Amino acid sequence: MLKKIMTYSEAIEKVLLDNNYFAPLKKIYREINKYRPLTGKTPFNTIQERVQRDPRFTKIGLGVYALTEYLNQLPRVPDAKTKQEKENRVHFSVIGMLLEIGNTEGYETYSPNKNAIFENKTLSSLMTVDSCPEFTFQQLIGRIKFIDVLWFNDRAFPKFAFEVQTTPQFRDIFVKYADLVDFYTTFYTISRLEYKHKYERELSRPIFKEIRKRCFFKSFEQVDNLYLKSLEKAKISAEFFA
Repeated sequence: MLKKIMTYSEAIEKVLLDNNYFAPLKKIYREINKYRPLTGKTPFNTIQERVQRDPRFTKIGLGVYALTEYLNQLPRVPDAKTKQEKENRVHFSVIGMLLEIGNTEGYETYSPNKNAIFENKTLSSLMTVDSCPEFTFQQLIGRIKFIDVLWFNDRAFPKFAFEVQTTPQFRDIFVKYADLVDFYTTFYTISRLEYKHKYERELSRPIFKEIRKRCFFKSFEQVDNLYLKSLEKAKISAEFFA
């Protein structure tokens, strides 16, 4: 007797159970073949259609889906009381946005801040790779893997590096970027707009000359606006399956 093949919805449900009830689409694409083969001419379109139309799944972020039955069991962000707790919330919120945006842009995404929470989602479940790809010497990987967010291309090389800074201290960030000087990586520092002049002053130091033209400053508000626009873009795309 032939073994019954799971439906796409059943297989998606299994993947979400494996990932604490939610996962980004790219992770679903990668892990679904544990439970059923990718059949049909456009299997990824089929998966996207299922998560958008099947009521057992609920969209909880930019390309992130959860099991509707377990929404009340998703992580909860505790109230921020101290100044440091409020700073941490900003820090991890920006990281979460960058991970989700990177996922929808087709990159593999990674962050060392795995246990932090963004809008009831652990960052570990938003990133598409569990550990930093070993694209170079281990000694270098040991330092690079602590950059806040990395987007990797399809050859597992770092295309973009992001550091989120809530204080006007930028020197250590540029030192991290310098480790990637021999790779075709662009560096983005995300901080408060009022700190931009301190960022520029530090970057102007001769020691950072090699990376200067590849470094860019973006404000928290710019990332937030990009995230909101990406949500709207995803909403428009989803109308095809309505």
